[in-house]
Amino acid sequence: MLDLKPALQYSEGRSSPWSGSRLVNCFAETADGDKRSAFAVMATPGLTLWASAGDGPERGGIVVNGILYVVSGSTLYSVSIAGVVTALGTIAGSDPVRMAGNNTEVAIVGGTIGYVYSGSTLSTPLSYAVSDVTYADGYMLWVMDDSEQFFISALDDALTYDATDIASVEGFPDNIVGVVNDHRDIQFFGNDSTEIFYNSGAVDFPFVRQGNAFIERGCFDRDSIIKTDNSVNFVGDDRVAYVLDGYKPRRISTHAVEKDLAAATYARGFAYDQEGHKFYGLELDGVSWLLDHSTGAWHQRQSDGMDYWRVSGAVKAYNKTLLLDRVSGNIYTPDLDVFDENGNTIAVDIYLPTLEYQRERMSMYAFEVVCETGVGNAAVTDPQIMLRYSDDGGHRWSNEMWRSLGKIGEYSTLVKWHKLGRFRNRQMHLRITDSTRRLIISYHADIA
Repeated sequence: MLDLKPALQYSEGRSSPWSGSRLVNCFAETADGDKRSAFAVMATPGLTLWASAGDGPERGGIVVNGILYVVSGSTLYSVSIAGVVTALGTIAGSDPVRMAGNNTEVAIVGGTIGYVYSGSTLSTPLSYAVSDVTYADGYMLWVMDDSEQFFISALDDALTYDATDIASVEGFPDNIVGVVNDHRDIQFFGNDSTEIFYNSGAVDFPFVRQGNAFIERGCFDRDSIIKTDNSVNFVGDDRVAYVLDGYKPRRISTHAVEKDLAAATYARGFAYDQEGHKFYGLELDGVSWLLDHSTGAWHQRQSDGMDYWRVSGAVKAYNKTLLLDRVSGNIYTPDLDVFDENGNTIAVDIYLPTLEYQRERMSMYAFEVVCETGVGNAAVTDPQIMLRYSDDGGHRWSNEMWRSLGKIGEYSTLVKWHKLGRFRNRQMHLRITDSTRRLIISYHADIA
């Protein structure tokens, strides 16, 4: 028996015969103790409906003073701990919003309009068109649209502004794309560069440039700028995804991801944590990529009937991770022990790396998947797994061959296929569509 190379991340780029590895709706978890193998591949979490705010799509969310606020469609809502939704006012546009909050107020950028929800009133107190907002040390910092300037609110008062409280990001002649507050460093991402400001404590205007902290790397899309795993992730002006190590951008995308980034017209990001996995997600023109920072591996996600994952954003509220729907106004909780998306199928696809054995024609007498078995349940009494293979670089595939994952309690079920023919190089594709536990441990082949 030959132990086959596992698929740990989606690496298929421009050449399937070179690297056919693909993970769709599943991701690798590496062993951190005495486990049977060094890794396992598990299905992505199911989605359980928690609340619904309007007709959607969900455009963004934030928690301020312990209350969840979301923008769904053209409306700002508050959502209570019990999931009770209250409409608060109208927000322009249909694309993702940017949100920030102090202890009592919510600042929102919708289109190029700046909104502030204060007390029980949603207003538009700004004199300028804006493109982004963040909060630092009691101030709201707003980016002026299509410019290199930003301005600030009064201290602890997002409704009051002084016309002189404006500054420019002038280290490089480019406009500001987006802004983020990271460890009290205010990072202004431009088209071609990134500059860092900090609060100096000055009375007249407190935010000044941080010495020589200048990054010669710009940003492709404001909505790709997301904090996760205590760091800032973004898509650079060169269509490469980065994480900032201090002030140094470190590449985190692969060539497979960069193939889609090169053709993208937008890059919308989000992040969430789940049982030690810290995910940075990117939606690129209808393709959803997720990076697991715990392993450094990427995978794709697709919802039933779609080429992309239906999740558009994430927020931590009420001791829950809440995921926002890009199609409807639904808000979900993710759960690795739930096996569908609010009743819709999650299809798990695993394409193993291309197998080439001594460059000779060989026979595959058997192929075995070591996985969790006996996973049938009341809804799916005899769950199945499918195998097919390609011997010409993924251009043509064999017939689908289905095997049982074991009915309830059939824990010793052997998942194995026999008499799989001769080949010089081969790609193997596994698929599970049944709503049941799906965990793959290893693969073995009898080849001679």
